[in-house]
Amino acid sequence: MPKSQVRRDQFGGLLRTLRLERRLTQEELAEAAGSSVRGIREMERGRVRSPQRRTVVLLADALRLAGADRDRFVALARVERQPHDRGAVPDDRGAVPDDRAVVPDDRVAVPGDRAEVPDDGVPVPVPHDRPAVVVPGELPTAVPDLAGRAEILERLSALAADVTAGQPDTASVVVLHGPPGIGKTSLAVVAGHRLSPAFAGGQLFVDLQGVSPDGPVDPAEALAGLLRSLGVPDSRVPVSLAERGGLFRTLTRDRPLLVVLDNAASEAQVRPLLPAGRGCLALVTCRRPLTGLAGAVRLPLDLLTPAAGRLLLAAIVGADRIAAEPVAADQLVKLCGRLPLAVRIAGNRLASRPQWSVGWLVDLLHDQRQRLTALTAGDLGVRSAFEVSYRQLDPMTARVFRRASLIPGTDFEPALVAAVAGTAEETAAAALEELVEAGVLLTLGDRYQFHDLVRLYAQERLDAEEQQDCRTRAHDQMVGWLLRRTRQAGLMFEPVACRVDSPFADDRAAAYWLDRESGNWLAALRDAARRGRHADVVAVTRALHWYSDANSHRHSWDEIFSLGVAAARAAGSPRDEAVLLNFLGWARYFCRDRNFDGLAALDRALELARLIGDRREEAWALTYTAAIFIRIGSGVLAVDHCRRAVGLFREIGYALGENGAASVQGGALAALGRFAEAADLHRDVLAFYGHGSGLSRTGAVVARAGAMMSLGADLAGMGQWRAAADEYAHARRLFHGCGATFSEANAIHRYGLALQALGEVDAAAEALGAALALYSALSCPWWEAQTLYALAALAGSAAGGAAGARQLRERALDRCGELDAPEVRTLRATLRRELAKF
Repeated sequence: MPKSQVRRDQFGGLLRTLRLERRLTQEELAEAAGSSVRGIREMERGRVRSPQRRTVVLLADALRLAGADRDRFVALARVERQPHDRGAVPDDRGAVPDDRAVVPDDRVAVPGDRAEVPDDGVPVPVPHDRPAVVVPGELPTAVPDLAGRAEILERLSALAADVTAGQPDTASVVVLHGPPGIGKTSLAVVAGHRLSPAFAGGQLFVDLQGVSPDGPVDPAEALAGLLRSLGVPDSRVPVSLAERGGLFRTLTRDRPLLVVLDNAASEAQVRPLLPAGRGCLALVTCRRPLTGLAGAVRLPLDLLTPAAGRLLLAAIVGADRIAAEPVAADQLVKLCGRLPLAVRIAGNRLASRPQWSVGWLVDLLHDQRQRLTALTAGDLGVRSAFEVSYRQLDPMTARVFRRASLIPGTDFEPALVAAVAGTAEETAAAALEELVEAGVLLTLGDRYQFHDLVRLYAQERLDAEEQQDCRTRAHDQMVGWLLRRTRQAGLMFEPVACRVDSPFADDRAAAYWLDRESGNWLAALRDAARRGRHADVVAVTRALHWYSDANSHRHSWDEIFSLGVAAARAAGSPRDEAVLLNFLGWARYFCRDRNFDGLAALDRALELARLIGDRREEAWALTYTAAIFIRIGSGVLAVDHCRRAVGLFREIGYALGENGAASVQGGALAALGRFAEAADLHRDVLAFYGHGSGLSRTGAVVARAGAMMSLGADLAGMGQWRAAADEYAHARRLFHGCGATFSEANAIHRYGLALQALGEVDAAAEALGAALALYSALSCPWWEAQTLYALAALAGSAAGGAAGARQLRERALDRCGELDAPEVRTLRATLRRELAKF
């Protein structure tokens, strides 16, 4: 029959059409299917109307047919073969070919042994030692209770679909990486079972033992096992790694395989084991991300979410048992560090001890000294998972790992690690990267972090391997380094600061370090205070004053300056004590809205300053006290205190203090309704801060913006709302630029009030909402209450807004809480009256 007459509803016509659609020549299809060019040609011409089922299956594989298309292709061949079945030619053993029989597989034969298909379509008998069709299914049993990995499983399914569909530029290697106990193997096996139907050629699994004490599996040995799994007899397995790799790639070139390479050690171990076919997918698990594998997709495994942790516990222990103690179950997941291995072990312990309550195990795990021991069940243990990685570290990296556990904060930088390990920063940085590669340390940008359970293990190794005097010396090195660096950073904000030999380029770099390292330097300061390092505590807390002025609500300044006051008193230094009492008084009223506690500290500062004749600290005590008087409604007293403070500052020639006191004096005048006088003072102060105040760059910006805020309040008092709004908007931009978040929120708040007064309701509500979000993030309840009250007024004026206004007032009343100050009591009473009307 001429080619033109071969119809698509006949097997030969369908074969030719599918081949052309895939842009394959007869030679290419023959090679892919392990057949002969002549056989392909004769089948397409319709001269071979009864191809063997084995040949049809191989052709379907080579054409990458799936689903309904594959079923139609095979069925059409079967229909055309049926009339000839009775005349089937026996094979060399006298057996008639049967669709159910295991037949030779030309796909896995050693190259050069391909069988030819003659004109009649009957294969030439194959030698007895030819490998049979082997469809390996080597995946281990999947865990039935995998939790928290749905998103990654969906991504793997989509990737597998692209691979089997022959999508171009699709990655065929996926690296699942993460720390010990994160569940890499469990995920890979579950994914393998889910993806198996897409890989008709079978599934291979190799444990590469990348962290085994005996060392990782040699790639040549792993290849030998893979070749045997594909049906290659031992006698035909090549000797060299290169030849084994070549044969493996040949055998996998046209076979849709899923290969799971578990527990890999390195890129060099993995590369020879990757299948060559475009229809193959390799899943690699490793503690390292294997960044050297080109074109691989890397999927880091995260800790379980609390919800996923509860689901895993419920699957192991029983949903009813976990539901009966939901709070304890959440605590258990948290104490396990949300690490899948630890949660599974905890669940197994509960499952094997039905008499235990969840709460009992929680109490057991609360003891950090026993936690790793408690997280052991049978041959599963968290400690042993970490032990394998630790034993592979070189001595310096192991030392860094142990000593880093002394760092108190949740994360840290290489310079701090170098201090505690007693080594150069470059050495520490290299060791930290090695620990990340080993999977026992996490990265947060350019910082590093322990998992909670890994930190406990590192502390165990530190206690076991280093003498007490070495541990103490390392701890003291770390605390001393943190105190020195904190003091250096704080001094960058001092007026006319001495920046010689400072590790910081400017005050912004210093602020960046102080913000990021706060968990560590504050812990070091507390440690120094406990151990009686009074001089160090005083030096650090004094150095932080001007930084605190620009970052008022970012750290616990009342605690920090309280430590300083106690250290100064213990050291017998009344001058330092007076300075730090002034700082403490400011922190209590300005940062914590504790006005009367602030007055108590400032009264003591004023008394000490007068006792020792320190007019500068006397003036600051008067200035801060005046600020509190304004808050509690004593404007006349505030004006008197400020005038005295301005005079003292002027006498000693301290212009910076004089303008600070003058600014507070302007606030006191405004509180008395003398807005024009206040505005004149604040304009003078604003001009001073704009011309060489001596402050640091950040300090000058904050001071200027503060003066704008004061001037805005004066203008608002005079009813000049548009001018006031402009001052607030300008101040907001300045505060935002230097990261003064609380002051920025205050500027937005007042800007919203000015817009409200101007009748711009929508814009006012938007601004007040933005201020509320910032106040909430900083946990400023008094300012939240004021903002909510303003929003309630806006909501109440809108049509149908009564219900929303009531809700906002209730929230405002709640935020007033236990705060005790005249302005708080006034707002609380107002809110209660207004709520009573609903």
